Amino acid sequence: MSKYRDSKWKKVMQELPYRQEPYSKKNWGNPNHSLCSYQGKLKPAIANFMVQTFVPKGGRILDPFSGVGTIPFEAALNGKESFGIDISPLAYYVSSAKVHACKSDACANVIAHLEEFIHGNQLSNEYIHDNSRFGYNKTLGEYYEPNTFFEILSARQFFLNNPPQTAEEFLVISSLLHVLHGNRPYALSRKSHPIVPYAPSGAFVYKSLIEKVTEKVKKSLSVKLPKKFIEGHIFLGDSTERWDDSINELDAIITSPPFYDSTKFYMANWIRLWFTGWNEDTFETEPNKYVDEKQKDSFDVYDSIFENARERLKTGGYFVMHLGKSDKCDMGEILRAKALRYFRKAKLYSEDVSACEKFGIVDLGSVSEHQYLVIE
Repeated sequence: MSKYRDSKWKKVMQELPYRQEPYSKKNWGNPNHSLCSYQGKLKPAIANFMVQTFVPKGGRILDPFSGVGTIPFEAALNGKESFGIDISPLAYYVSSAKVHACKSDACANVIAHLEEFIHGNQLSNEYIHDNSRFGYNKTLGEYYEPNTFFEILSARQFFLNNPPQTAEEFLVISSLLHVLHGNRPYALSRKSHPIVPYAPSGAFVYKSLIEKVTEKVKKSLSVKLPKKFIEGHIFLGDSTERWDDSINELDAIITSPPFYDSTKFYMANWIRLWFTGWNEDTFETEPNKYVDEKQKDSFDVYDSIFENARERLKTGGYFVMHLGKSDKCDMGEILRAKALRYFRKAKLYSEDVSACEKFGIVDLGSVSEHQYLVIE
């Protein structure tokens, strides 16, 4: 690590500025970091300090586990060219929406086409009944008032027939995914939880899908992007496979892969993943492709990631991993030893998080330390 980067990151680790105001506030950073609620999202302030430390002015950065785009979006806001990869369609849609600048008239056109489809759509009673019985902690039929559920089913068909491709389509579907459940008036469901769809409660009340999505889209569009904002590039794919050829000449790779034995992201997001096209069979087979499942058997799953990283990083570039240590697994030490098979240096920093808040969620796993593995 260069002496400058070394001293700069040491200072961050000593002072932990993201734990101090204004960075410690829950709403610190661009409001569109909260485009769609998501469990396990890295705090934007942490992403900010990582990007500011390891990515030079005008640099290029990749997050191979981009989730809902916290790191790529923070890089884009700071004038860096960002890339992201995620295997989850939910994460792919939200990341893509965040790293692009959207036009309000184009968003309005997407919503108008969606509304037209919903009003003209017909669904068989059998189709509605079968989907209403699908679910895990509770069934979808227990989450939604029947007319609202019809609109959700129709919107699901619309996006399955017309997979999002433009910035505006990504923003509209991300906004819809956000309002699918929650504990505030914006939510289409009965009272639940915005991050994890806890069992619903309260009365069944009709809520207009178009109205709630329009409100969320307008709220996102009202947020001004800085002049130095640079649009990013997000890929739907498996980061353990070969990365797209356009991802090259990277100054840094900064990522927060799933913590060992962490909450199952696919189950924590089951309603939103269902909306993107998952069904009962998908929930049985697709998670086996996810690193959070694969690493339970072996951390060798990271070998291909280190190989890709070594090939795509510039000379003098950095690979920085935000990890979690628990009584079950010391991810930092395991991956540090593995990284040294591919890189010259790997230094591990630790931060005690045993007393950190859990945002109203009872069980976020047994992580006692956050670890920062800095590889070069």
